[in-house]
Amino acid sequence: MRRASSRPGDSLHLQTNSHEPCAPLGRAHWHWRRSSLLAAIAILLSHSQASPCQPAASQAPLTLRTLLDSVRVNHPTVLAAERRIRAADGIGVTARAFGNPVLSYQVDQTPFPGAQPIPGLDRQRLTTVTLPLEALYQRAPRVARANALVRAAEADAIAVRQRVGMDAVSAFYRAATAQLQVATTTGLVAWLDTLVTYNRSRVKEGVAAEADLIRSELEHARMSAEATLQRAELAQARAALGGFLSDVRTQVPLPVIAIDGMPLALPIAMRVVASDSLRPPAARTSIDARPDIRAARERLAAANAGIAADRSMRIRQVGATIGTMQMAGTTSMIAGLSVPLPLFDQNRGEVQRSSAERDAAAFELAAEERTANAELRGAYDAAQILSEQAAVLARRDSAGFLARADDSRRIALGAYREGAVPLFQVIDAARSWADAQMTYYRTVFAQHQSILMLTVAEGLDLFSVLPASTRSGDAPR
Repeated sequence: MRRASSRPGDSLHLQTNSHEPCAPLGRAHWHWRRSSLLAAIAILLSHSQASPCQPAASQAPLTLRTLLDSVRVNHPTVLAAERRIRAADGIGVTARAFGNPVLSYQVDQTPFPGAQPIPGLDRQRLTTVTLPLEALYQRAPRVARANALVRAAEADAIAVRQRVGMDAVSAFYRAATAQLQVATTTGLVAWLDTLVTYNRSRVKEGVAAEADLIRSELEHARMSAEATLQRAELAQARAALGGFLSDVRTQVPLPVIAIDGMPLALPIAMRVVASDSLRPPAARTSIDARPDIRAARERLAAANAGIAADRSMRIRQVGATIGTMQMAGTTSMIAGLSVPLPLFDQNRGEVQRSSAERDAAAFELAAEERTANAELRGAYDAAQILSEQAAVLARRDSAGFLARADDSRRIALGAYREGAVPLFQVIDAARSWADAQMTYYRTVFAQHQSILMLTVAEGLDLFSVLPASTRSGDAPR
């Protein structure tokens, strides 16, 4: 077994014996090399997914962009919201349609079937066409209401897509955190294995106490059990993530998650806001582009148009009639206009209902704006705090966070071999190294999610303006 390297940014890899065609994971030996953390995770997880004699890491890593593209194209909730746009558009088709004319034919002064003709009376034939005229004053408010409902449905579809996208982002980073936790703990187990081997050889030589060997074996067993629990959590997280990709009942293995270990760059709008410190963020940003705000405003516009449509229904069944009357061999024209007398307002209740709906829509808009402003302020503050902390942790020099944790473990192990420190300090340094790894990535992942939340809070499309990292790479070096 090789000894663990301690350079900052080193990544964990699994290497199997090349002379065995299907070497099991238990017979693998570990080594460390300066490479991407993603490659280590790909090899590690491919052993847990692949069948015997199957090539490892046969799938491309799953990136956040790939996940969001899958959600936008294939997720049932997003597709259902898009179909509701068609449903709302059907209301517009009905509202824009004109009323059908009424054709009437009437015969007068004619005997009953089988009876004798009535002497002295000429048969009269009346043919008329009545054109409904309600559309002249009812069609415009109905069309305005339908168009507003269509725009509200479009905004709702975008809001649903944003919400499902953020749920997918949360599942992605949950699985990424679990994946890193498994890789880190498995790497620590391999490192402790070297420590157990070292203590076992020293006990056999009689130069070390057996208590150190037992203590190191106990720590190795404990971390192995911890790695098993973490693999179970990873399986659950990956299954939840698979729900955003395909049917989780399928047997297709999920790809390994591509890890971006650098903070995301701040959006341009946020950098502009940060440069203006004279006003609070809420006063310098706008929520007008948010789809939920746009949908609430369109519903208010639809409610206003609905009031006008219900008021126009007070006078109904207005029609113009034109036709001919044939009698005694002559043909004459008939023309008329029918207008009901609005002595009783039959639509007063509908006007009252639509007015109350308008008031409710106004209050819902106010509530949406209040919530949106609060979310925008919270997203801005969280993104600013986490970005500052992530920038500090992501330093790539020798004084960086991960480099110091790696140095601490290396120095403690060297001092232990020289007999300068007891075993518990070496184990404590190893635990601190693992905690530092996860603290770094949890902070970076939290910063990623805060930037994405800020993007959504500003009303930008998450699927088209996905921020890029400050520098490509998997881990700080």
